Amino acid sequence: MSLALVAIVLAICAGAVVAVSTRDSGAAAVGLAVSLVAAALLVEPLPSAAILGVRIMAALLVATIIRAALRGGPSQPSPLSWPAEALLATAGGVAGLGLAVGLAAIAVTAVPGGPGGPGPITPGGSVLPESAAITTMALTVAAGAALLAIGIAPLVHGRPGARRAIGLVLVTQAVLLIRIGIAGPAVELEEIARAALLVVSGATGAALAAAAAQAGGNASSGPGSGSISGSSDAADQAAPDGSRAAMAR
Repeated sequence: MSLALVAIVLAICAGAVVAVSTRDSGAAAVGLAVSLVAAALLVEPLPSAAILGVRIMAALLVATIIRAALRGGPSQPSPLSWPAEALLATAGGVAGLGLAVGLAAIAVTAVPGGPGGPGPITPGGSVLPESAAITTMALTVAAGAALLAIGIAPLVHGRPGARRAIGLVLVTQAVLLIRIGIAGPAVELEEIARAALLVVSGATGAALAAAAAQAGGNASSGPGSGSISGSSDAADQAAPDGSRAAMAR
């Protein structure tokens, strides 16, 4: 087992926990950026410089878009606090790890020649050692399941705003990680499509957050506030008349 991959998975989960649980919008954006950049590095061996650059640039662009959306809206911290979110991420990671190990066992028994057969073949044509391939697959699926466990609640049950935007990005990244863990590395064209999908999800979440903030501002300055000001003006106008009546008496 590669310690670097384990450290990357821990960084993914820690960044996601910070993103969904903190009250500070800047810290939430930094946590999201750490999680997405670490997810771009969760592969063994590393892809070419061009593909790695596409992944990292997409992650940083999404974090920047979410940061701009968080700047004008209210803070929406997790109602469970960060220890509960961390426990939820751990549970999701353990479930994903078990799922990956089961799928790997099925794949090994399905290989002609049994467990002694050759390891999986990468898109480049090279044969990976069986233990290394299973470890990378298991950790990738575990990271995706952890992000899914953290992001699904704010996406489905969260209030419209920043928290839902972060949940949308985390669920999208989780699906992409699970796809890589189960089906193997993506080709170059799919890498571009993956990066575009992540950016679109970030832009969609930011647009929804901005719309929710604008709707809240319009509601605070709507007809209800006008009626309150109108009643206060009427009271101010009626006060001099009452004082004049008292003086006449």
